[in-house]
Amino acid sequence: METSVKRRQARGKPWLSVTLALLAVAFMVAMVLTGSLRETRQLAKFEAKGVLKLPPEHVRRVELRVGEHTVTFVRAPNKGWVYSARQDVATGELLEHLTQAILLMHTSGPVRVMPRDEYHGTPLQEFGLDRPRYSLALFEGERLLLEVSFGGQNPQDLLQYMQLKGSDDIYLMSRFVGQAWEHLWEHVMEQAVSR
Repeated sequence: METSVKRRQARGKPWLSVTLALLAVAFMVAMVLTGSLRETRQLAKFEAKGVLKLPPEHVRRVELRVGEHTVTFVRAPNKGWVYSARQDVATGELLEHLTQAILLMHTSGPVRVMPRDEYHGTPLQEFGLDRPRYSLALFEGERLLLEVSFGGQNPQDLLQYMQLKGSDDIYLMSRFVGQAWEHLWEHVMEQAVSR
């Protein structure tokens, strides 16, 4: 009796293996025919969370103000950038800094947004926003897309205070967002001195 039970188990296993193999082949054929693989949940889709809601390609003009000084960049028809009254072409590091700074406004979201009631009673000077370190305005043609002011850093020096024009909210942004605009300004000043 034991022998007949073992024979039945041995005969049943090849049938199961063949069925599983056929199902696997059918699944692979279906994937080839449909042309797509199932989306894995391990991969996260990128989603821009910056304060500039439109893609950077829409920005046609940038005005960067530091104190009483303003530099204006205008996108040229060849998709490059020109600046200054002499229409200097932005190249090399200057172009890289400008492109990166605009991109960060689109991709890098605030670490925290503080509504007015959260900092009520604290003067803007505590955030460095009463006299911003620098301000910028981004335009698509004549349409203002975004105007922001950057203030001081938080006590840990990792984040920087930022405020959108027309909003009472204060944004805590990663420090590298503001640094991109600072580096752009420094590069413009270096080029101005070297002329």
